[in-house]
Amino acid sequence: MSLMRSLIAVCCVATLVGCATLQSKPEDPSGKLREAVELFSRKDEPVEAEELLHDVVEVYEKNQDDLGLAEAYRQFGLFYRSNAVNKFEEYYLKEGFLDKTVKFSARYEKAIEYFNKARDIYAADRQYAVLSNLQLSIAKTYDLMNQHENACAAFDQGLENHLAFKKSADPETLELRADEIANYEQYMGAMKKQAGCP
Repeated sequence: MSLMRSLIAVCCVATLVGCATLQSKPEDPSGKLREAVELFSRKDEPVEAEELLHDVVEVYEKNQDDLGLAEAYRQFGLFYRSNAVNKFEEYYLKEGFLDKTVKFSARYEKAIEYFNKARDIYAADRQYAVLSNLQLSIAKTYDLMNQHENACAAFDQGLENHLAFKKSADPETLELRADEIANYEQYMGAMKKQAGCP
């Protein structure tokens, strides 16, 4: 009988240790961030994406991971500007965002705020490849807001960041850009023209 009790005790301890190990596993903010991006950019599920984005920002802040935080801010900006959020207009007008200071009508302003937070961190780290892409997001958002002067300035800054990247990068370093953009300078020129920039 004591052998049976010993076996049960060992099994219980092993189970508890296993559960404790699972619970103490560190969070993977980069995995959560990828999941959030997938949810709002491909699956049109912004409500769940927003929750994940808040979680990711909290973890990166706690871990004092500046570059991780910058990427989370950049994705938060893209979230507020996304088609998924636009499609959920009725939901957000009724329920609001998790950040109750953000109104649906001011979501682009919040996107710019997040983009600027990301830009400051990336600029301090001289991440020119990311900065050029980020400035493009800022420019497109200003264009959506009909703030064409700000959009044009952001396009110009993006091109400056791109040129700084080309000067400073190892020739083998790949640019951070969408696959459909074969030539960043030509693409930026076309985007500026579309926005009515000189």
